Amino acid sequence: MSSTVVTFPLHRRQRLLNGIAQVLRTKQGDEANQFWRETAKGLLQQLTANGVDVRSAEEEVRYLLHAVLSQIEADAAKAEG
Repeated sequence: MSSTVVTFPLHRRQRLLNGIAQVLRTKQGDEANQFWRETAKGLLQQLTANGVDVRSAEEEVRYLLHAVLSQIEADAAKAEG
């Protein structure tokens, strides 16, 4: 018998998404890249430690990045007008 670990998707964790977006808005270039790499690495470690396979964990982090970037774009659009 095998079991599957199902987690609440990272890109739907609004507090996580907003927190990352808030930090990335204040950083640029290498500083932003370094922050994201460290964040992604930590999330991957958490997910795999909780039994999520590596491929699924990487996919979750990728979806989160897209959600964060969309959030930053949406917030910028609201601020403009």
